[in-house]
Amino acid sequence: MTLSEMIAVHDETALAALASVGVVRRAKRDFEAGKATVTARDEAAATVTADGKIVTIPASGLTAATCDCPATGICRHILLATFALRDDASVVLAPVTSATEELHALDEAALRKFAGADWDKAINLARISGRATLTEDGANLSVQLPDVEFPVVFLAGQGLAGVVFKGAKTAKRRMTAAAALIARQQSGAQRLDQVTQDEDKITQMSPAFLGKVQSAITALVTGVFSGGAVVTEDLVFDLSISARAQSAPRLTALLRGLVQQSRQHRAHHIDFREDRFLADAARAYALAKALEQHPEDTHLTGTLRRNYRAHDDLDLIMLGAVQWTAASGARGLRVYGYAPQEGVWYSAGQARAAGMDPGFSPRHAYDAPLWTGGIARDLIGGRLHLRQARVSEDNQIAWDHGSVTHAPSPDLIQTGTAFQNWAEARADIAKRSFVGLRGTGAPVPVLLAPAHVGDAQFHDLDQRYEVTVTDNSHAAIALTIPADQHVTVAWLQSNKNVVRAMLCEVTVVNLRQQLTLIAVLFKADDGKLAVMNLTLDQLPQKKAAFGDRALSFLKDRVKFGGAGHATPSAGQVEMLCHAVFDATAETLRFGQSEALDALIERADALQLALLAQALRSLSKDPVADRALRVSYLATQALLAA
Repeated sequence: MTLSEMIAVHDETALAALASVGVVRRAKRDFEAGKATVTARDEAAATVTADGKIVTIPASGLTAATCDCPATGICRHILLATFALRDDASVVLAPVTSATEELHALDEAALRKFAGADWDKAINLARISGRATLTEDGANLSVQLPDVEFPVVFLAGQGLAGVVFKGAKTAKRRMTAAAALIARQQSGAQRLDQVTQDEDKITQMSPAFLGKVQSAITALVTGVFSGGAVVTEDLVFDLSISARAQSAPRLTALLRGLVQQSRQHRAHHIDFREDRFLADAARAYALAKALEQHPEDTHLTGTLRRNYRAHDDLDLIMLGAVQWTAASGARGLRVYGYAPQEGVWYSAGQARAAGMDPGFSPRHAYDAPLWTGGIARDLIGGRLHLRQARVSEDNQIAWDHGSVTHAPSPDLIQTGTAFQNWAEARADIAKRSFVGLRGTGAPVPVLLAPAHVGDAQFHDLDQRYEVTVTDNSHAAIALTIPADQHVTVAWLQSNKNVVRAMLCEVTVVNLRQQLTLIAVLFKADDGKLAVMNLTLDQLPQKKAAFGDRALSFLKDRVKFGGAGHATPSAGQVEMLCHAVFDATAETLRFGQSEALDALIERADALQLALLAQALRSLSKDPVADRALRVSYLATQALLAA
């Protein structure tokens, strides 16, 4: 590349990627003030007098430029000299092939050679970065990976070696390769699932690796509360994208989440919460400990692929569907059905991992055939008899296996599916929600039949709607509706009188159970029961009817019980746990907390013996691993309250 071609791609955005926006602005002001003069120039190099300093810029790039000032790296004078060379009227800046076109033309062998030992990590990083943002600026290309602080900037004509990345130098090679893989997929050159990976390098997690994970987590926690987490962030992120970590997707997700929260803390971001960070760090640490003893336990590792087995015939009432996206960029469709004869919830779905199958859309899956019964959209709200189904251990039904017979009038028995009493609903949720390390965190479906639907309230801070529904005993449960469901909220407020039941997904958000409304079962204009799926149906649509007996089931065949108000002890436990998080953070930050002794007494009084014991240990030896034990026990007590 000639000097003119190299200078042509170094616009202000590229210069800011090399240095900083502030230094670039100052250099531009100095140029506009006439503080730079080109003294010599050809297509191999140029010499510029920049604010009294002598700058030499070769055609190989600005990183090879020299300046006789004492600063290191790309200084203000080099930037000033670049502005002068770009403005040199005696030279016509030649057009260059764009960085996007260059990456499209690159072959896998060249990229693999550049990545070297980081090849597998680059592939893993690219696959979990489905929310990456690509921005073309002239001939250059900027790729912002979702879990990476700085963008990867490809400068036209500079090749992979000339990429600009302000992060750790040790991470530059894998970040560049990952960004290149993403850009190649976006341009249609090569899909990520077609990239060759060294599968023989992907081995089971070893005790040594898990020991590194535990040490990295404690170092990160210590760094967050002492102000020195940057180096450890890179280490934890590096561990999260290793081949071994990829064999345990739950651990991978927790590690990446910790890195993101640590960066939020450094940026003083409003979303950072000490209690959530401590809870997640404690869970990741405990999970790494558990995997040392049970490295093949899928309840601990999580699963990348389900195993389906033949199942007996199923009678299913299809109650709703929801499209979802994960923080990693994975997305999919989930369809819920209830088997009244078994008293069991089932689901079926289609999903793609981040970076896989760019043409896949959950909405397209909603309009695709499900089993052999017709389009998935049309099956919601109907009763089916499913033969030849294949079902996994966690009650997931394979999407494309099974033969369906439609039965519009279900023969229902008393099952307790639709609850009119919230105490009964909470007890059912608790029974079906796994706690501890073996808890998968998967949403738990629950069907509520409210006596009254309240007005929707919008929460600016959380960016969500909240609707309070009450049962026959006037107990209340708050249901969450995503902020983008404006039309649905308006419809719900205007049609409360026709609502018969609400299908919700129960998840844990910010250490609390949250019920997210995903479908509304309502009485349609023709008097039949219909279903509106909030994330999929823009307006209420006619669905297959349950029939009069199903409507009777939803209204009458439910469990009844007392009020569902929280007991005083539950409130005391919640207050204690939040105080424990505060004291633990204070201990990590200052080495002690005067609140610990009082918290030990409160834990003993509430018969939380393990938590009290952990608090005593932390008080005697205030180190990170003991703080994580306290945080883990407080998290479990809070979720069980």
